[in-house]
Amino acid sequence: MIENSTNHFGRIDANPYAWPFDGEWSSGDTALLLLGFQSGIVRGLAAEAERDTAMRLIEAAGRRGLAIIASRRGQDPEGGALARRRAVLGDEVPTKGSPDWQFDDSMSLPPAAIIVDHAGDNAFFGTGLEDTLRRHGIRNLLVTGLPTDGLVHATQRAANDMGFECLTVFDACKGTSPGRHDAQLRITTFGNGLFGAIASAAAIEAALGSHQE
Repeated sequence: MIENSTNHFGRIDANPYAWPFDGEWSSGDTALLLLGFQSGIVRGLAAEAERDTAMRLIEAAGRRGLAIIASRRGQDPEGGALARRRAVLGDEVPTKGSPDWQFDDSMSLPPAAIIVDHAGDNAFFGTGLEDTLRRHGIRNLLVTGLPTDGLVHATQRAANDMGFECLTVFDACKGTSPGRHDAQLRITTFGNGLFGAIASAAAIEAALGSHQE
């Protein structure tokens, strides 16, 4: 059952600071952001565990009334300069409408989920995502996705520059290698949280389960 009233939550045990920095977050001003949980990416990264963790968060966030936003990265059928460059670098961007471009079959998104399609790593670039968040009064983002060293980091850095308070859910993300995943998390927390904070899905679920009046 989804709660329609605005729920306020306690701060999350995160690194390098208790999130959010100002101690205020609620179902009315926070969104769960799911980046790149597409069939080809989940399969290519063997990210079934991270996908399942994200699914748990979808359920928990949905029960508390948080906005849920999911992004798909894809190229137009005719390709383009970005797609050609990515292919040379070994990063094949799925074609829009192809099976690999679709959300993973196990991802169960609620009917009200907002879908964002983009060509590059940054889900804000050329998509109107920022305007969507502003219209919904969102200022806090719980960030999940694939890969950590691609969509997750590029999008979170952009969000940080726009003034959104970001929390990377580190076990609902996976990099193209363990080392790259860990490196991006270190960059996120650099300088006492230059690009935000990081926390486990369990810490977020605990906070969502103990909302304040």
